[in-house]
Amino acid sequence: MKRSSPINTIFLALVVAFGLLVVTADRRERESVDLLRPSTLLSFVASRLHAVQAYVRSFRVSDRVDTATAGFRETVQKHESPKQSLER
Repeated sequence: MKRSSPINTIFLALVVAFGLLVVTADRRERESVDLLRPSTLLSFVASRLHAVQAYVRSFRVSDRVDTATAGFRETVQKHESPKQSLER
């Protein structure tokens, strides 16, 4: 069985990454690419990378975790807070 070289692995990773960029692009962006003009390909990749970067910035994990665990935290605080005495 033939082992894959690091160059083949890097090439495969680049092809998969480029494929994901193409799949996530809208029709108008894909139509703007002309394979005979490499500058259109570079501008396409740059615009898609900016879109991915904006998406990652908007996806704040800590905010989503806080929202998801808010009810649980309220329940825990309710049970851990000191009991008020029933003294009269």
